[in-house]
Amino acid sequence: MFASKEVSMLNRLIMLSGALIGLTVPGLPQEDTHGVSGLDAIAARQASLDMSAITFRSMSDAMKAGREAKSQAYQAMVLAKWAKALPRMFPPGTGQGETSATSQALPLIWRDRANFDRAAADYAAATAQLASLAAANDTPGFTKQLDEVNQACGLCHARFKAGDQGAPKK
Repeated sequence: MFASKEVSMLNRLIMLSGALIGLTVPGLPQEDTHGVSGLDAIAARQASLDMSAITFRSMSDAMKAGREAKSQAYQAMVLAKWAKALPRMFPPGTGQGETSATSQALPLIWRDRANFDRAAADYAAATAQLASLAAANDTPGFTKQLDEVNQACGLCHARFKAGDQGAPKK
C-alpha cells in the first residue's frame, strides 16, 4: 500500500492534472457554430438543384443510350447524398420575397413544413433506391426508378416552388 505521504502526493497530482485539463479545454479549437447566411443557403440550394437536374438528365440520357445501370452508380449516389441534405437548405427567411436574392421557394414551405419535409423524404427515398439499383446493376429497375425520382421532384416542385419545374426562367 501507499504511505500517507505518497497518497497525499498522488492526490495533489490528480488535482493538478484536473486543473490543467480544465485550463486547456477552453483553448482547444472549437467547432464553428456559425451557420451559412440565408443568401448563401439560397445560392447553395439553387446551385445544387441545378447540378442535380444536370445529373438526372445525364443519367436519363445514359439509359436511353443503352448504358448499364452500374455506369451511373456514382451519379445516383451523389444525387442520394444531396437529397438527404436538401431539407436543411431551406432555413426560415429564405423564401420568395424574403431576401434580396431571387428565390422560387414559396412561403408554403415554412407554413406547411411537415408536408415539405415529407415530400423531401420521399425524394430522398426515391434517390436512395435509385443508388441501390445502380449498385446492383439492375438496369430495368434503375430506368424505371428514374421515373419515380422525377415524379418525386415534380410533386414537391408543384406544391412548393414558384414557376415551372427545372431551371428558373431568367
